[in-house]
Amino acid sequence: MNELVLYRKYRPREFSEIIGQDHIVRALTSALESGRVAHAYLFSGPRGVGKTTIARLMAKALNCAGTDKPCNKCDSCERFNKGQAVNLIEIDAASNRGIDEIRELREGVRFSPSEGNYKTYIIDEVHQLTKEAFNALLKTLEEPPPHAVFVLATTELDKVPATIISRTQRYDFRRPNVAQTANRLTQIAKKEGVKLDEDASRLIALAAEGSMRDAESILGQIIAVEDKEITRREVEEILGLPRREAAKKMFELIAKKDTSSALVLVQELNDAGHDLSYFSKLLMRYFRNAFFLKSNPALKVFVEEEMLPDEYECLAANLHFFSEDDLSRGLNVIFQNMQTFRRSPIPQLPLEITLIEIINGKKTG
Repeated sequence: MNELVLYRKYRPREFSEIIGQDHIVRALTSALESGRVAHAYLFSGPRGVGKTTIARLMAKALNCAGTDKPCNKCDSCERFNKGQAVNLIEIDAASNRGIDEIRELREGVRFSPSEGNYKTYIIDEVHQLTKEAFNALLKTLEEPPPHAVFVLATTELDKVPATIISRTQRYDFRRPNVAQTANRLTQIAKKEGVKLDEDASRLIALAAEGSMRDAESILGQIIAVEDKEITRREVEEILGLPRREAAKKMFELIAKKDTSSALVLVQELNDAGHDLSYFSKLLMRYFRNAFFLKSNPALKVFVEEEMLPDEYECLAANLHFFSEDDLSRGLNVIFQNMQTFRRSPIPQLPLEITLIEIINGKKTG
């Protein structure tokens, strides 16, 4: 029997389980409690942060027979939890983007729900609808039946027409921070009978770059091949990531202007088959965080959020070797040279050029 992937197995079943979106949860639960639910919502934000999850919870709450919050006990909630709710209609605009699909939606929305009080229509990646489809959707949003609630979700708000936005209540989703994501992963691992050490959970959170769904997927991938105790080193090995130890060492070599040793380290990383573009990204984070700390020590709390404890210690210990101009220029050099990885005839060349330019203080070309 196939095991459910973790992000589906542990998908929040009530609003209190949502992380990183407190401002949205407060507003929506208040609307549900007061009965002031809008006919259309627009959820925008990065992928994997809970847009469709919250939309589903709204649909469940609107039809819950027990309370204005999902009780997870009534027949309606049970059907939602099992994926059998007939009053929840989800449309993926990436593959159903034409006017015919929206016309079909307009026909169906006229009919009252066969059970419960509301039909909820979730249109994911709504920005991918065609111009004609948006025009057809606009007519429905202007005069919706009282039993219909629309939730439009998008990762690219700028591509959604202003006429659509003006007919909705808009909510902007944030990426959960590293601590929130790591804490959630630790809870899930415990339920799975796995011990996840603190550095490992933070490393997965950092690798997911703010996507809770990606973080849970990564954890599931690691649990599938690892034992009951997961360490930072095992996370790096399974994901095929360059050792963060190597990024720390590289930052120290740049601080000491040791060009020779830095180039040797690049060759070692290349010979080991590591992704040097990803490694450059790790190095860029060092320079970014170092610049923040150099320009304003009060930013320490934000810098610590993005780094493991030993990495922060390395950064702080070597900060005196750099001026603000050094760090700003280094950031720019890394960023510019990262654009050349795909077209470089020699895989390690962009990183080698980056190091030479940063350490020597001048461009190579």
